Amino acid sequence: MIVTEELDKWDGFVAAWLPGTEGAGVADVLFGDYNPTGKLSFSWPKNMNQFPINPEDDHLYKFGFGLSY
Repeated sequence: MIVTEELDKWDGFVAAWLPGTEGAGVADVLFGDYNPTGKLSFSWPKNMNQFPINPEDDHLYKFGFGLSY
């Protein structure tokens, strides 16, 4: 999923993929009932030219990037 151009238009971005039975946990984060923390387990590319992912590329978010609120 390439989101580089859209990010400046959004207040936040959550990639929940397929939460299944853990969807309630995603809802808790989105509604502010839980303070999320975490780190990316992969680098997030800026564009399709960065596939396959190469560690030397200038990614949108690098492996291990993370936030908490």
